[in-house]
Amino acid sequence: MVQVTIERVGLDSATDQGVIILADLSKTTIIPIWVRALEASAIALPLQGVVPPRPLTHDLLLEVIKKLGAKVVMVLIRELKDEVFYASLVLDVNGEREEIDCRPSDAMALALRAEAPIYVADSVIMEAGIPAEDSQIQ
Repeated sequence: MVQVTIERVGLDSATDQGVIILADLSKTTIIPIWVRALEASAIALPLQGVVPPRPLTHDLLLEVIKKLGAKVVMVLIRELKDEVFYASLVLDVNGEREEIDCRPSDAMALALRAEAPIYVADSVIMEAGIPAEDSQIQ
């Protein structure tokens, strides 16, 4: 597993698609993950420091997790299969680790709000990673 950060969130209004650009901590490899515009927006808001006047879905879920005495430990982007990324949300529930299957976009939106680290499996980096200097993503 390699820890990554969310470097950028882009939006293509012509196709209504967003792209989340992850980068390893040394910024030598990037991983683009295409998502719908709504998911890109949910990730972009906390990156921009925007706090909505009312809780959005990911804010609500984080509040529920906290009220139940759990904590977001990390996000794992664990698999890439047929061009679909798979992720897990790892929670600490009363000292026990619970791993919950979820979409990477939901996991990243929660990780940002919870200030939890994001990790990508080595196999995913091998398949989807792009050397940063070779990237044409702007």
